[in-house]
Amino acid sequence: MKLLSWNILQGGGRRADGIAKVLLDHAPDIITLQEFRDSNDKRGGKDEIMEILDKLGHKFVHIPETSGPHEHTILISSRFGFDAGAFLPKSISPLPMLEAYFSKEALGFELSLIAVHFPQKKAQIPLFEALKNDSESLLKMDALIIGDMNCGIPYIDSDSKTFVSTQYYQDLLHAGWIDSWRARHPEAREFTWVSPRTGNRFRYDQLLASPRFDTRIKSVRYDHTPREVAPRLSDHSLLVVELSKL
Repeated sequence: MKLLSWNILQGGGRRADGIAKVLLDHAPDIITLQEFRDSNDKRGGKDEIMEILDKLGHKFVHIPETSGPHEHTILISSRFGFDAGAFLPKSISPLPMLEAYFSKEALGFELSLIAVHFPQKKAQIPLFEALKNDSESLLKMDALIIGDMNCGIPYIDSDSKTFVSTQYYQDLLHAGWIDSWRARHPEAREFTWVSPRTGNRFRYDQLLASPRFDTRIKSVRYDHTPREVAPRLSDHSLLVVELSKL
């Protein structure tokens, strides 16, 4: 089973055909896209992406309602049935967290998948606190937090000391969440976004797993090609997670 997470940058727009091809080439079973736009015009690219999801056999797609066609959101799609809704009880726009629940009948095990697209700096703090408040129950099951967190540990996940909410991110690790990529690549330094202004590099795109889910993970890797190689389909690398056979 393969999971894929990717911030596709402002809906994809004219890049949507190339984004769709990358999704098809990776052929994941579960996808979450950040900065997806529920729009078919040149600023959205929805049609191209939905066509590929259909080719991949993703019969189940959840796109949260937005205030307009050009507001970005989080998409979750899968070959397996799931229920989905906002993680936070209070509406926030753009949506920063979307939770999908997969039943044992659908997936072979129960899974809570929390797809995230965090804002910058202090706006992250209540989101991290909400995750920490629910961690006690989530960590007892198969659960994962995946997506663009816009946060990490300075000088380990970045070239500079710029993460305002590092202590809150580390609180999740201290609570028991596992940085699954770092656990498998303890000495590596890879970056998923580069500042066009300063050139500073950051590993913004992450997977935090409950201990039970982490044991199911066969590999976690980044595909930097769509970010680094022309036509540069997004300013973010994508994250690919492969699970062992159940």
